[in-house]
Amino acid sequence: MDILLVSESKLKVMMTKEDMDYYELQGECADYDTTETRKAFWSILDEAKKRTGFDAARDKVLVQLYPSKDGGCELFVTKLGLVPALAEKTLARSGRVAMLSARRTIYRFDTLSDLSAACVSLCGDVHTEDSDVYYADDGRYYLFLEERMGKNDTLTPATRLGEYGESVPSHQIDYIQEHGICIKHGGAVALFAKL
Repeated sequence: MDILLVSESKLKVMMTKEDMDYYELQGECADYDTTETRKAFWSILDEAKKRTGFDAARDKVLVQLYPSKDGGCELFVTKLGLVPALAEKTLARSGRVAMLSARRTIYRFDTLSDLSAACVSLCGDVHTEDSDVYYADDGRYYLFLEERMGKNDTLTPATRLGEYGESVPSHQIDYIQEHGICIKHGGAVALFAKL
């Protein structure tokens, strides 16, 4: 897989047939609204971030896939927040398009066992490498989680966390980070699921 950073807002990914098989993508008949396809796109974007620094997780992105004759494809990824509105509309009309977005969410848990049960429920469902746990001055645990979604998602796997804790407004991130103790930075879901 070759990755080319075209600009601050655009990335080009050239994939071979072997790359397509590895990510379980079918160029001609890819269903852009399935969880599997979105997971594949996010995995590719994670690899692109490692190689080029292109961070698509903080912006809404447009992914365009163009199959090639040899069984591979070319992916074009555009951060929509960084392109003019008229260009964004033109890009969104393209035939082979997936819209992806990510948001940082916070959940509060009264006990360590509630946090652990929530993490067990998340394992394998969502991108959990970007998850942190804080213990705050109010005696509660806070899970910071990146939720990655497609354009038609209304519910995410993290939605069920309301069974174990409660959602916290995102404007409280800075307060919790400043007044809490970071117990685990990165990969917190996997760690706390084992408790």
